Amino acid sequence: MKYTVTYSDNLPEEFGGYCHTPTIPMFGTCRIVIRPKYKDDVGLLNHELVHMEQYNRNFFHGILYNLSKSYRYKAELEAYTEQIKAYEYIDVSQAYWIIDALHTKYSLNISYDKILQDIKDIICYKH
Repeated sequence: MKYTVTYSDNLPEEFGGYCHTPTIPMFGTCRIVIRPKYKDDVGLLNHELVHMEQYNRNFFHGILYNLSKSYRYKAELEAYTEQIKAYEYIDVSQAYWIIDALHTKYSLNISYDKILQDIKDIICYKH
């Protein structure tokens, strides 16, 4: 899928970026919107590119993402993993903002401790 990146603050307040996919992913262009203050944030761009790839891999990604909390959690973990790699985090203390985001922004109903452990595993695994 092709994509374009635009910079705008016309996003939900709690997000730094967003991946807008076409109705039929294989026939359109993904539009990634990133807040201007994050224009040079490669980690955020990589996060949104993961979401684009998720649409490429699974035609039903959007439906599953909206209907299944466990699917949404896995999709966000995959995207945040790329952000963690780009930022070269080596300690979980650097990623508390990610843990907080996963715990509060995505309506996941997953315990803070579970998210903390999963992020620790991601950081430890990448080294």
